Amino acid sequence: MSFSDWKKYWKELDWTRKWFPFFILIRPLVDNFYFIKDISSFLSPLYIVGVLTPLLIIASMQSGKLRKRIPNSSDEFIRVWGIVIVINCVIMLITRFSIDNFGDSIKYITPVLLFFYARHFIQSKQDLHFILMTFLISCLYPFGMLAFEVFVHPLDPHHVSEGRGGGTRLRGEYGDSMSYAVYFVGSFLIYSYFYLDKVFSERKKVKVPTGKLLMLFLLCLFGVINIRHVSTWSVFLIVLVLFTYFNSKNVKGVMVVIFVGLIILPFFARQIYEAQIRPLIEKEFAVMTGEKDVEFAFNGRVQRWERYFDIWYKMPGFARFFGVSLSGFKEVPTMIGGGMHNDYIRITFLSGIFGAALYVIFIISVFFQQNRFRPPERYIILSAVAATLLYSMSTLPSLYLALMNYTFPVFAFAMLPRKSAYGVISRPATPVKAPEIHDAA
Repeated sequence: MSFSDWKKYWKELDWTRKWFPFFILIRPLVDNFYFIKDISSFLSPLYIVGVLTPLLIIASMQSGKLRKRIPNSSDEFIRVWGIVIVINCVIMLITRFSIDNFGDSIKYITPVLLFFYARHFIQSKQDLHFILMTFLISCLYPFGMLAFEVFVHPLDPHHVSEGRGGGTRLRGEYGDSMSYAVYFVGSFLIYSYFYLDKVFSERKKVKVPTGKLLMLFLLCLFGVINIRHVSTWSVFLIVLVLFTYFNSKNVKGVMVVIFVGLIILPFFARQIYEAQIRPLIEKEFAVMTGEKDVEFAFNGRVQRWERYFDIWYKMPGFARFFGVSLSGFKEVPTMIGGGMHNDYIRITFLSGIFGAALYVIFIISVFFQQNRFRPPERYIILSAVAATLLYSMSTLPSLYLALMNYTFPVFAFAMLPRKSAYGVISRPATPVKAPEIHDAA
Protein backbone atom coordinates (compact mmCIF):
# COMPACT_ATOMS: atom_id res chain seq x y z
CA MET A 1 0.00 0.00 0.00
CA SER A 2 1.44 3.35 -1.03
CA PHE A 3 1.20 6.41 1.19
CA SER A 4 -1.39 7.98 -1.14
CA ASP A 5 -3.50 4.80 -0.94
CA TRP A 6 -3.15 4.91 2.83
CA LYS A 7 -4.41 8.53 2.96
CA LYS A 8 -7.33 7.69 0.69
CA TYR A 9 -8.30 4.75 2.87
CA TRP A 10 -8.03 6.93 5.99
CA LYS A 11 -10.37 9.61 4.59
CA GLU A 12 -13.07 7.03 3.89
CA LEU A 13 -13.16 5.67 7.44
CA ASP A 14 -15.99 6.49 9.83
CA TRP A 15 -15.32 7.16 13.52
CA THR A 16 -15.72 3.52 14.55
CA ARG A 17 -12.65 2.60 12.50
CA LYS A 18 -10.70 5.86 12.53
CA TRP A 19 -9.91 6.03 16.25
CA PHE A 20 -7.94 2.76 16.18
CA PRO A 21 -5.33 3.75 13.56
CA PHE A 22 -5.13 7.15 15.26
CA PHE A 23 -4.24 5.43 18.53
CA ILE A 24 -1.63 3.34 16.69
CA LEU A 25 -0.03 6.51 15.34
CA ILE A 26 0.17 8.28 18.70
CA ARG A 27 1.15 5.20 20.73
CA PRO A 28 4.96 5.69 20.43
CA LEU A 29 4.54 9.26 21.70
CA VAL A 30 2.04 8.37 24.43
CA ASP A 31 4.38 5.69 25.81
CA ASN A 32 6.92 8.46 26.48
CA PHE A 33 4.75 9.71 29.34
CA TYR A 34 4.98 6.49 31.34
CA PHE A 35 6.45 8.34 34.35
CA ILE A 36 3.40 10.62 34.77
CA LYS A 37 1.50 7.72 36.36
CA ASP A 38 3.69 8.22 39.42
CA ILE A 39 2.30 11.76 39.75
CA SER A 40 -1.34 11.06 38.88
CA SER A 41 -3.04 8.21 37.03
CA PHE A 42 -5.75 10.61 35.87
CA LEU A 43 -3.21 12.85 34.11
CA SER A 44 -1.24 10.06 32.43
CA PRO A 45 -1.79 9.98 28.62
CA LEU A 46 -0.79 6.32 28.74
CA TYR A 47 -3.59 5.51 31.20
CA ILE A 48 -6.09 7.72 29.36
CA VAL A 49 -5.48 5.85 26.08
CA GLY A 50 -5.56 2.56 28.00
CA VAL A 51 -9.02 3.32 29.39
CA LEU A 52 -10.38 4.83 26.17
CA THR A 53 -9.38 1.81 24.09
CA PRO A 54 -11.88 -0.70 25.57
CA LEU A 55 -14.55 2.00 25.86
CA LEU A 56 -14.23 2.92 22.19
CA ILE A 57 -14.20 -0.76 21.21
CA ILE A 58 -17.50 -1.37 23.00
CA ALA A 59 -19.01 1.85 21.63
CA SER A 60 -17.92 0.95 18.09
CA MET A 61 -19.38 -2.55 18.33
CA GLN A 62 -22.70 -1.26 19.58
CA SER A 63 -22.95 1.60 17.08
CA GLY A 64 -24.18 -0.59 14.23
CA LYS A 65 -21.60 0.94 11.87
CA LEU A 66 -18.95 -1.79 12.04
CA ARG A 67 -19.05 -4.50 9.41
CA LYS A 68 -20.29 -7.87 10.56
CA ARG A 69 -17.38 -10.19 11.27
CA ILE A 70 -17.03 -13.43 9.33
CA PRO A 71 -17.42 -16.28 11.87
CA ASN A 72 -14.59 -18.67 12.69
CA SER A 73 -14.79 -21.44 15.26
CA SER A 74 -11.45 -20.36 16.79
CA ASP A 75 -13.15 -17.19 18.04
CA GLU A 76 -14.84 -19.26 20.73
CA PHE A 77 -11.53 -20.02 22.47
CA ILE A 78 -10.91 -16.30 22.97
CA ARG A 79 -14.53 -15.60 23.87
CA VAL A 80 -14.63 -18.16 26.68
CA TRP A 81 -11.16 -17.11 27.83
CA GLY A 82 -12.43 -13.53 28.00
CA ILE A 83 -15.40 -14.56 30.15
CA VAL A 84 -13.07 -16.30 32.61
CA ILE A 85 -10.88 -13.17 32.79
CA VAL A 86 -13.90 -10.91 33.39
CA ILE A 87 -15.13 -13.15 36.23
CA ASN A 88 -11.70 -13.09 37.89
CA CYS A 89 -11.37 -9.32 37.53
CA VAL A 90 -14.84 -8.70 38.96
CA ILE A 91 -14.12 -10.92 41.95
CA MET A 92 -10.77 -9.19 42.54
CA LEU A 93 -12.44 -5.77 42.50
CA ILE A 94 -15.17 -6.92 44.89
CA THR A 95 -12.74 -8.44 47.38
CA ARG A 96 -9.95 -5.83 47.23
CA PHE A 97 -10.97 -2.73 45.29
CA SER A 98 -8.40 -0.06 44.50
CA ILE A 99 -7.73 2.32 41.64
CA ASP A 100 -4.65 0.30 40.66
CA ASN A 101 -6.62 -2.98 40.59
CA PHE A 102 -9.37 -1.30 38.58
CA GLY A 103 -6.85 -0.04 36.02
CA ASP A 104 -5.17 -3.43 35.88
CA SER A 105 -8.53 -5.15 35.31
CA ILE A 106 -9.15 -2.95 32.29
CA LYS A 107 -5.70 -3.85 31.01
CA TYR A 108 -6.36 -7.59 31.39
CA ILE A 109 -9.69 -7.46 29.57
CA THR A 110 -8.51 -5.22 26.71
CA PRO A 111 -6.72 -7.94 24.64
CA VAL A 112 -9.95 -9.92 24.26
CA LEU A 113 -11.92 -6.84 23.25
CA LEU A 114 -9.16 -5.73 20.88
CA PHE A 115 -9.12 -9.10 19.13
CA PHE A 116 -12.87 -9.03 18.45
CA TYR A 117 -12.67 -5.43 17.31
CA ALA A 118 -9.91 -6.46 14.89
CA ARG A 119 -12.17 -9.27 13.64
CA HIS A 120 -14.70 -6.62 12.60
CA PHE A 121 -12.08 -4.26 11.19
CA ILE A 122 -9.92 -6.74 9.25
CA GLN A 123 -12.02 -8.33 6.54
CA SER A 124 -9.64 -8.26 3.60
CA LYS A 125 -5.98 -8.00 2.73
CA GLN A 126 -6.48 -4.30 2.03
CA ASP A 127 -7.69 -3.73 5.60
CA LEU A 128 -4.64 -5.54 6.96
CA HIS A 129 -2.29 -3.50 4.76
CA PHE A 130 -3.82 -0.27 6.05
CA ILE A 131 -3.26 -1.19 9.72
CA LEU A 132 0.26 -2.48 9.08
CA MET A 133 1.12 0.64 7.09
CA THR A 134 -0.22 2.75 9.97
CA PHE A 135 2.05 0.94 12.41
CA LEU A 136 5.00 1.37 10.05
CA ILE A 137 4.41 5.14 9.94
CA SER A 138 4.25 5.23 13.75
CA CYS A 139 7.75 3.69 13.89
CA LEU A 140 9.29 6.94 12.63
CA TYR A 141 9.20 8.43 16.13
CA PRO A 142 11.06 5.61 17.97
CA PHE A 143 13.66 5.47 15.20
CA GLY A 144 14.16 9.22 15.53
CA MET A 145 14.54 8.86 19.29
CA LEU A 146 17.08 6.06 18.77
CA ALA A 147 19.12 8.32 16.50
CA PHE A 148 19.08 11.06 19.15
CA GLU A 149 20.22 8.64 21.87
CA VAL A 150 23.07 7.23 19.78
CA PHE A 151 24.40 10.41 18.19
CA VAL A 152 23.54 13.04 20.81
CA HIS A 153 22.95 11.65 24.31
CA PRO A 154 21.11 8.68 25.90
CA LEU A 155 17.84 9.80 27.46
CA ASP A 156 17.53 7.26 30.27
CA PRO A 157 20.25 4.59 29.92
CA HIS A 158 19.98 1.40 31.94
CA HIS A 159 23.15 -0.40 32.99
CA VAL A 160 23.29 -4.13 32.30
CA SER A 161 24.91 -6.22 35.04
CA GLU A 162 28.39 -7.62 34.48
CA GLY A 163 26.91 -11.09 34.66
CA ARG A 164 25.04 -10.32 31.44
CA GLY A 165 27.91 -8.68 29.62
CA GLY A 166 27.76 -5.19 31.11
CA GLY A 167 27.27 -2.08 29.03
CA THR A 168 24.37 0.30 28.56
CA ARG A 169 20.87 -0.61 27.45
CA LEU A 170 18.96 2.16 25.68
CA ARG A 171 15.27 2.55 26.33
CA GLY A 172 14.52 6.13 25.36
CA GLU A 173 11.81 7.77 27.45
CA TYR A 174 9.96 4.48 27.68
CA GLY A 175 9.37 2.49 30.84
CA ASP A 176 11.49 -0.41 29.59
CA SER A 177 13.46 -1.60 26.57
CA MET A 178 10.59 -3.85 25.46
CA SER A 179 8.62 -0.75 24.44
CA TYR A 180 11.50 0.09 22.08
CA ALA A 181 11.80 -3.50 20.86
CA VAL A 182 8.18 -3.65 19.71
CA TYR A 183 8.90 -1.07 17.01
CA PHE A 184 12.23 -2.49 15.84
CA VAL A 185 10.85 -6.00 15.40
CA GLY A 186 7.49 -4.78 14.13
CA SER A 187 8.90 -2.46 11.48
CA PHE A 188 11.16 -5.15 10.02
CA LEU A 189 8.40 -7.75 10.12
CA ILE A 190 5.90 -5.49 8.37
CA TYR A 191 8.25 -4.07 5.74
CA SER A 192 9.63 -7.51 4.92
CA TYR A 193 6.04 -8.70 4.50
CA PHE A 194 5.35 -5.86 2.05
CA TYR A 195 8.56 -6.84 0.29
CA LEU A 196 7.42 -10.46 -0.05
CA ASP A 197 4.04 -9.26 -1.27
CA LYS A 198 5.83 -7.60 -4.19
CA VAL A 199 8.16 -10.56 -4.72
CA PHE A 200 5.19 -12.92 -5.08
CA SER A 201 3.04 -10.47 -7.01
CA GLU A 202 1.38 -11.91 -10.10
CA ARG A 203 1.68 -8.57 -11.85
CA LYS A 204 4.61 -8.09 -14.18
CA LYS A 205 7.26 -5.40 -13.72
CA VAL A 206 6.63 -4.88 -10.01
CA LYS A 207 9.55 -3.00 -8.49
CA VAL A 208 11.02 -4.87 -5.52
CA PRO A 209 12.59 -2.44 -2.96
CA THR A 210 15.58 -4.62 -2.03
CA GLY A 211 17.81 -1.66 -1.17
CA LYS A 212 15.24 -0.13 1.18
CA LEU A 213 14.67 -3.47 2.87
CA LEU A 214 18.40 -3.92 3.47
CA MET A 215 18.66 -0.42 4.94
CA LEU A 216 15.72 -1.04 7.26
CA PHE A 217 17.18 -4.40 8.30
CA LEU A 218 20.47 -2.74 9.27
CA LEU A 219 18.63 0.01 11.12
CA CYS A 220 16.51 -2.50 13.06
CA LEU A 221 19.58 -4.60 13.77
CA PHE A 222 21.30 -1.49 15.12
CA GLY A 223 18.31 -0.85 17.37
CA VAL A 224 18.19 -4.42 18.66
CA ILE A 225 21.91 -4.29 19.44
CA ASN A 226 21.50 -1.12 21.50
CA ILE A 227 18.57 -2.28 23.62
CA ARG A 228 20.41 -5.51 24.62
CA HIS A 229 17.19 -7.48 25.14
CA VAL A 230 17.59 -11.24 24.89
CA SER A 231 13.92 -11.97 24.08
CA THR A 232 14.01 -9.50 21.25
CA TRP A 233 17.11 -11.18 19.84
CA SER A 234 15.27 -14.51 19.71
CA VAL A 235 12.23 -12.96 18.04
CA PHE A 236 14.28 -10.91 15.58
CA LEU A 237 16.34 -13.94 14.54
CA ILE A 238 13.33 -16.24 14.06
CA VAL A 239 11.59 -13.58 11.95
CA LEU A 240 14.77 -13.26 9.88
CA VAL A 241 14.90 -17.04 9.41
CA LEU A 242 11.26 -17.15 8.32
CA PHE A 243 11.79 -14.27 5.92
CA THR A 244 14.84 -15.98 4.41
CA TYR A 245 12.89 -19.21 3.99
CA PHE A 246 9.90 -17.62 2.26
CA ASN A 247 12.06 -15.27 0.21
CA SER A 248 14.07 -18.19 -1.17
CA LYS A 249 10.91 -19.80 -2.55
CA ASN A 250 10.73 -17.27 -5.37
CA VAL A 251 13.31 -16.51 -8.07
CA LYS A 252 13.12 -12.78 -7.38
CA GLY A 253 14.19 -13.31 -3.79
CA VAL A 254 17.01 -15.82 -4.26
CA MET A 255 19.66 -13.16 -4.94
CA VAL A 256 18.83 -11.34 -1.71
CA VAL A 257 19.19 -14.59 0.26
CA ILE A 258 22.55 -15.28 -1.41
CA PHE A 259 23.76 -11.73 -0.73
CA VAL A 260 22.82 -11.83 2.96
CA GLY A 261 23.87 -15.44 3.48
CA LEU A 262 27.22 -15.39 1.72
CA ILE A 263 28.41 -11.80 2.05
CA ILE A 264 27.00 -10.15 5.18
CA LEU A 265 26.63 -13.01 7.68
CA PRO A 266 30.21 -14.40 7.51
CA PHE A 267 31.60 -10.97 8.40
CA PHE A 268 29.17 -9.90 11.10
CA ALA A 269 27.30 -12.91 12.51
CA ARG A 270 30.06 -14.22 14.77
CA GLN A 271 31.03 -10.74 15.97
CA ILE A 272 27.41 -9.90 16.85
CA TYR A 273 26.95 -13.22 18.63
CA GLU A 274 30.12 -12.91 20.73
CA ALA A 275 29.60 -9.26 21.64
CA GLN A 276 25.81 -9.02 21.96
CA ILE A 277 24.01 -12.33 22.28
CA ARG A 278 26.36 -14.63 24.16
CA PRO A 279 26.77 -12.37 27.24
CA LEU A 280 22.99 -12.19 27.56
CA ILE A 281 22.46 -15.96 27.52
CA GLU A 282 25.63 -17.12 29.30
CA LYS A 283 23.73 -17.66 32.57
CA GLU A 284 21.25 -19.90 30.77
CA PHE A 285 24.13 -22.00 29.42
CA ALA A 286 25.55 -22.23 32.94
CA VAL A 287 22.19 -23.54 34.19
CA MET A 288 21.94 -26.06 31.35
CA THR A 289 25.43 -27.42 32.06
CA GLY A 290 24.77 -27.65 35.80
CA GLU A 291 27.26 -24.94 36.82
CA LYS A 292 24.43 -22.96 38.40
CA ASP A 293 21.14 -23.93 40.02
CA VAL A 294 17.97 -23.82 37.92
CA GLU A 295 16.69 -20.90 40.02
CA PHE A 296 19.20 -18.64 38.23
CA ALA A 297 17.62 -19.35 34.82
CA PHE A 298 15.87 -16.56 32.92
CA ASN A 299 18.03 -13.97 34.68
CA GLY A 300 17.02 -15.27 38.10
CA ARG A 301 13.27 -15.05 37.46
CA VAL A 302 12.77 -18.76 38.14
CA GLN A 303 13.20 -17.95 41.86
CA ARG A 304 10.19 -15.65 41.68
CA TRP A 305 8.14 -18.18 39.71
CA GLU A 306 8.91 -20.93 42.23
CA ARG A 307 7.90 -18.66 45.12
CA TYR A 308 4.51 -17.86 43.64
CA PHE A 309 3.86 -21.39 42.44
CA ASP A 310 4.34 -22.48 46.06
CA ILE A 311 1.48 -20.11 46.95
CA TRP A 312 -0.55 -21.31 43.94
CA TYR A 313 -0.33 -24.95 45.09
CA LYS A 314 -1.82 -23.94 48.46
CA MET A 315 -4.94 -22.52 46.78
CA PRO A 316 -8.16 -24.53 46.33
CA GLY A 317 -8.37 -26.69 43.22
CA PHE A 318 -11.10 -24.58 41.59
CA ALA A 319 -8.90 -21.46 41.97
CA ARG A 320 -6.00 -23.21 40.26
CA PHE A 321 -8.32 -24.34 37.47
CA PHE A 322 -10.27 -21.11 36.88
CA GLY A 323 -8.08 -18.29 38.27
CA VAL A 324 -6.42 -17.21 41.51
CA SER A 325 -8.91 -14.39 42.16
CA LEU A 326 -11.31 -17.11 43.30
CA SER A 327 -8.92 -18.02 46.13
CA GLY A 328 -9.11 -14.72 48.03
CA PHE A 329 -5.36 -14.81 48.73
CA LYS A 330 -3.72 -11.43 49.32
CA GLU A 331 -1.02 -12.19 46.70
CA VAL A 332 -3.55 -12.23 43.83
CA PRO A 333 -2.83 -8.73 42.38
CA THR A 334 0.90 -9.48 42.26
CA MET A 335 0.46 -12.95 40.75
CA ILE A 336 -1.63 -11.71 37.82
CA GLY A 337 0.36 -8.51 37.27
CA GLY A 338 3.40 -7.47 35.29
CA GLY A 339 5.90 -8.71 37.85
CA MET A 340 5.71 -12.32 36.62
CA HIS A 341 7.80 -11.65 33.47
CA ASN A 342 6.26 -14.70 31.80
CA ASP A 343 2.91 -14.52 30.04
CA TYR A 344 2.22 -18.25 30.27
CA ILE A 345 2.56 -18.13 34.06
CA ARG A 346 0.68 -14.84 34.41
CA ILE A 347 -2.21 -16.09 32.26
CA THR A 348 -2.30 -19.35 34.22
CA PHE A 349 -2.63 -17.38 37.46
CA LEU A 350 -5.12 -14.92 35.94
CA SER A 351 -7.49 -17.40 34.27
CA GLY A 352 -6.41 -20.75 35.66
CA ILE A 353 -5.29 -23.88 33.86
CA PHE A 354 -8.55 -23.76 31.92
CA GLY A 355 -8.00 -20.22 30.64
CA ALA A 356 -4.32 -20.78 29.84
CA ALA A 357 -5.26 -23.89 27.82
CA LEU A 358 -7.84 -21.87 25.84
CA TYR A 359 -5.27 -19.17 25.08
CA VAL A 360 -2.60 -21.64 23.92
CA ILE A 361 -5.13 -23.59 21.82
CA PHE A 362 -6.15 -20.31 20.16
CA ILE A 363 -2.55 -19.45 19.27
CA ILE A 364 -2.07 -22.97 17.88
CA SER A 365 -5.27 -22.61 15.84
CA VAL A 366 -3.91 -19.38 14.32
CA PHE A 367 -0.77 -21.30 13.36
CA PHE A 368 -2.80 -23.87 11.45
CA GLN A 369 -4.99 -21.23 9.79
CA GLN A 370 -2.00 -20.00 7.76
CA ASN A 371 -2.03 -23.05 5.47
CA ARG A 372 -4.72 -21.63 3.17
CA PHE A 373 -2.92 -18.36 2.41
CA ARG A 374 -0.27 -17.25 -0.07
CA PRO A 375 3.42 -17.23 1.03
CA PRO A 376 3.56 -13.51 2.06
CA GLU A 377 0.52 -13.87 4.34
CA ARG A 378 1.77 -17.19 5.67
CA TYR A 379 5.02 -15.45 6.55
CA ILE A 380 3.44 -12.65 8.56
CA ILE A 381 1.02 -15.00 10.34
CA LEU A 382 3.82 -17.37 11.34
CA SER A 383 6.03 -14.47 12.40
CA ALA A 384 3.28 -12.92 14.55
CA VAL A 385 2.64 -16.29 16.21
CA ALA A 386 6.38 -16.84 16.77
CA ALA A 387 6.81 -13.35 18.25
CA THR A 388 3.91 -13.92 20.65
CA LEU A 389 5.11 -17.37 21.75
CA LEU A 390 8.76 -16.39 22.20
CA TYR A 391 8.10 -13.09 23.95
CA SER A 392 5.71 -14.88 26.32
CA MET A 393 8.60 -16.86 27.81
CA SER A 394 10.21 -13.89 29.56
CA THR A 395 7.93 -10.91 29.06
CA LEU A 396 4.22 -10.06 28.73
CA PRO A 397 3.11 -9.51 25.11
CA SER A 398 -0.58 -9.54 26.10
CA LEU A 399 0.00 -6.38 28.17
CA TYR A 400 1.82 -4.39 25.47
CA LEU A 401 -0.80 -2.64 23.35
CA ALA A 402 1.85 -1.49 20.89
CA LEU A 403 2.67 -5.12 20.11
CA MET A 404 -0.97 -6.20 19.92
CA ASN A 405 -1.65 -3.32 17.53
CA TYR A 406 -0.05 -5.36 14.75
CA THR A 407 -0.17 -8.98 15.97
CA PHE A 408 -3.92 -9.02 16.64
CA PRO A 409 -4.88 -7.61 13.23
CA VAL A 410 -2.69 -10.36 11.74
CA PHE A 411 -4.47 -12.97 13.88
CA ALA A 412 -7.82 -11.51 12.78
CA PHE A 413 -6.75 -11.78 9.14
CA ALA A 414 -5.81 -15.42 9.72
CA MET A 415 -9.43 -16.12 10.74
CA LEU A 416 -10.76 -15.04 7.32
CA PRO A 417 -11.75 -17.45 4.54
CA ARG A 418 -9.33 -17.23 1.62
CA LYS A 419 -11.98 -15.78 -0.70
CA SER A 420 -12.76 -12.92 1.69
CA ALA A 421 -9.12 -12.31 2.57
CA TYR A 422 -8.10 -11.66 -1.01
CA GLY A 423 -11.31 -9.93 -2.03
CA VAL A 424 -11.78 -6.16 -2.16
CA ILE A 425 -14.56 -4.65 -0.08
CA SER A 426 -15.87 -1.28 -1.24
CA ARG A 427 -15.63 1.73 1.07
CA PRO A 428 -17.37 3.01 3.05
CA ALA A 429 -18.55 -0.25 4.54
CA THR A 430 -22.24 -1.02 4.75
CA PRO A 431 -23.47 -0.74 8.33
CA VAL A 432 -25.06 -3.78 9.87
CA LYS A 433 -28.64 -3.48 11.13
CA ALA A 434 -28.00 -4.94 14.55
CA PRO A 435 -24.75 -4.69 16.53
CA GLU A 436 -23.06 -7.85 17.81
CA ILE A 437 -23.34 -6.95 21.47
CA HIS A 438 -22.11 -10.36 22.58
CA ASP A 439 -18.65 -9.63 21.14
CA ALA A 440 -18.18 -6.81 23.61
CA ALA A 441 -18.32 -9.32 26.42
